[in-house]
Amino acid sequence: MSAVTPHPVGIETRAEAEVEVELFGVPRMLAGRRSLLVAGGTLGEVAASLRSVCPVLGGRVLDAESGWLLGGYTFVVDERFTRDASCPLTPEASVLLVSSVAGG
Repeated sequence: MSAVTPHPVGIETRAEAEVEVELFGVPRMLAGRRSLLVAGGTLGEVAASLRSVCPVLGGRVLDAESGWLLGGYTFVVDERFTRDASCPLTPEASVLLVSSVAGG
């Protein structure tokens, strides 16, 4: 889990949020896992973290340089399909990485 640090006025804030990303289809096959726990407060940050945590996704699912999704893949955040890198996330968010094509 992420570290919680006290705010100067006594309010706790998360130092770095962690999000569980469920993998389906090719991403799951490549990673050899059903899900990965990665850091990030936006989908862009999460995608870059996925590439760092699981380098095998680079060049096949995620762009090797930018870390963003290659065409043919999308995220599903709280049951909504999106390729918006600025989409904000909470640690409680449901995040799936799936193929954009039916049948995943």
